[in-house]
Amino acid sequence: MSERMVFAHLLRGIGSIFVLISHYVGIFWIMHPDISNLMGAPVISNFPHLTFPLNVIADYCIFFGQFGVGAFFILSGFVIPFSLKNTGTGEFLFRRAIRIYPVYIVGFSLAVMAIFILSYYTGSSFKYSIGDILAHFGVITRAPMDVVRIDGISWTLEVEIYFYIIMAIAGSVILNFNVKGFFATTLLIACICAYYLRGPEYLIGVQIGSGLLLLLGIAYYSFLSGKISRKNLILIELLIFISIMILWLAVTKRASYTIQWMAGYLVAISIFHIGFDLRKKIRTNSILSHFSDISYPLYVVHALFGYTIMYVLVDKGAGVYLAITTATISSYLIAVMIHVFVEKPTMALSKSRGRTLFTSKP
Repeated sequence: MSERMVFAHLLRGIGSIFVLISHYVGIFWIMHPDISNLMGAPVISNFPHLTFPLNVIADYCIFFGQFGVGAFFILSGFVIPFSLKNTGTGEFLFRRAIRIYPVYIVGFSLAVMAIFILSYYTGSSFKYSIGDILAHFGVITRAPMDVVRIDGISWTLEVEIYFYIIMAIAGSVILNFNVKGFFATTLLIACICAYYLRGPEYLIGVQIGSGLLLLLGIAYYSFLSGKISRKNLILIELLIFISIMILWLAVTKRASYTIQWMAGYLVAISIFHIGFDLRKKIRTNSILSHFSDISYPLYVVHALFGYTIMYVLVDKGAGVYLAITTATISSYLIAVMIHVFVEKPTMALSKSRGRTLFTSKP
């Protein structure tokens, strides 16, 4: 792995851990009625309250989660141009599809299986139809089919897939942006985001706003490629930083989590900036590198799968720490299995078949 990528690889591992903490120590406990409804299970009576230090982490769980998500988006914007540069459009889309869909379909299916089993445990009716489940397999097919999101986390994958499509279509233009191109695109994304944040389609605004982080990652790539200067990179980063603050402080409808969501993004920008500047001094770390390797399957499977485990254990009277630990270990092991038996083979297939299918023969 080149020195320029080590810091990015480690940051992905850190981000995956922060998202896991956000959901397992925070979201499940502070949003128990909503999570129970999502799983189609009754609310547990006498649901336990978190004590110190878990309650402090839970109070800031949105920050932890959005730091991780923000880091993922910046990293994607930074890394994807390298993939696009070395492949044609068709091969790029093929390899991205093989990268995303097999792991998602397997992980999502396991998560749905978990809440299906939970419905038997609770004596409740399973609330999702076969059509609802199949609509999720295409990720971006769910919304056009007017199906409610089941897993709670695929909104980020929707952003990623649309990003891949945009880069496949317009990547040759975007990767040659000068500072004016970055400024104009930042303002365009911010304006479209602002329009949706003020309306009923709030989540669409959040998804569009994620484009600012993707664009920042591209700007870092452009700096490495010599397309923009260090000074222009800082100006672009500052404009994106300010745009996020304006969108979350002055445009969006204020909610209890607004500041934390914004802060998570801004800290992700800051940490990426520091990591990038120190990239020649950062050395690999086996633990963070491992979590980076399994970050995608862990992200896909952990939410509903882990929530189901914690629900049953809490309902049986288990303590908070036992519930969190069991869910964490179980999701980790499943993620490792998906990584070994699904992700690695399909990634190898995408490289070999991609070259075969899209390399012109003399």
